[in-house]
Amino acid sequence: MDNREYKVITSNTPSFASTEKMQQVLAEEAQAGWELEEKYDSYKIRVGRDKSARANDSSLSIDPYRTNVGVNNVLYLAGAAIVTIIVIYAIIQAAAMSVV
Repeated sequence: MDNREYKVITSNTPSFASTEKMQQVLAEEAQAGWELEEKYDSYKIRVGRDKSARANDSSLSIDPYRTNVGVNNVLYLAGAAIVTIIVIYAIIQAAAMSVV
């Protein structure tokens, strides 16, 4: 039986394209015993750890089961919605001026 557990960490921005940023995230994850297993792309990595590392989870300063780093999903989606609304407004304004 496998005595390891795994999780995938994602980012809304290409955080893992930067070696420095990826090393920072991995250093934080190492506090909970997580080690890099695989880098999928600039947005996603997989880490694993021995299940015995769970015993120290309560004393950590980070969430050992976090799966997202970087920009908060809500902020990211709100920003995307605002940009979309602005673009649609600009298109409608340009269309209205071309009709006149």
